[in-house]
Amino acid sequence: MINKKGLSDVVTTLIIILLSLVAIGIIWIVVNNVLEGGAETTEINAKCLQVDIKANAANCTVGGVCNVTYKRNAGGEDIDGIAVILSNGVSSSQEKIAGNLKPLDTKTLTDFATELSPIPNTVEIAAYFIDKSGNEQMCAPGSAFEF
Repeated sequence: MINKKGLSDVVTTLIIILLSLVAIGIIWIVVNNVLEGGAETTEINAKCLQVDIKANAANCTVGGVCNVTYKRNAGGEDIDGIAVILSNGVSSSQEKIAGNLKPLDTKTLTDFATELSPIPNTVEIAAYFIDKSGNEQMCAPGSAFEF
């Protein structure tokens, strides 16, 4: 027990090893979360590429009430809803409709009230999916339909 230096070296080595393991664990958690988030984004983007929804017809009255007919042309997975985006070139208005639209289905959104001035002249349809966190992940809108 005269030479206590050896015991101090062992304790120091164990503390360094323990701190290294803790640091590796923290880095692994951060990297794992980043990779999982990127994988989910890639999955949503792949689903978006398979969905093709376009407006077929649209009209708006002077009072700002619009009717929009849209059709899902391609297959792909079930969607969680769509967003109908009306625009007048200066500003836009959006209406979200929850629910799946099956491939080759056509639906009409009637009496969609908008406060845009001047009256909208363009409509775009965008699908959205709900991710694992419960957030809406919007796909890019399809081609614009001018009326």
